[in-house]
Amino acid sequence: MRRARSLCRFAVPSSCALLSALLLVSGCGEKRDDAPKDLTFETLADTSGLSVGRPIVTDFEAIRHENGLLQVRGKARFPDGTRLRLTLKPPGSDVSAAMVQVTVQDSAFDSPPMLGEAGPLPVQTWRFELTAQFTPEYQPAEVMLATSNGLALRGPGITRTRLGGASFFLAEELKR
Repeated sequence: MRRARSLCRFAVPSSCALLSALLLVSGCGEKRDDAPKDLTFETLADTSGLSVGRPIVTDFEAIRHENGLLQVRGKARFPDGTRLRLTLKPPGSDVSAAMVQVTVQDSAFDSPPMLGEAGPLPVQTWRFELTAQFTPEYQPAEVMLATSNGLALRGPGITRTRLGGASFFLAEELKR
């Protein structure tokens, strides 16, 4: 008994060849516009005046306790309830040795004593970074209202994020 031959084995390769030819022909003869386009720039609001004004952080001290723990205290012109993140790094490093959140109360902040992963942090020069993001996820509603979402703040360390939100950043290098 003889088997019937499948037409499929001829139809698939010829269909692929026909499709390839159609794709090549469809792009031919198309006029290209090689004329140079005008260069445009995105215009952003000028933020140079944000850091002008009285200092936001008016006092900043890092204290080394007898047991080796580090603690940071300071005064800041932020409304009560403002949350600040304090990060401790070796200078020139992006790796944090310790990180805590502090809250401004009566224009002052006070961190809990900080430890490293293996106990007290060594005596050396440390980079203390104090940051605050003025977003509803990070700050309480009262702080967002009092600062107009952070946009009313002016002084050294005040910046804008890429999305136009308010941010604060201060870095101090101290040997402790």
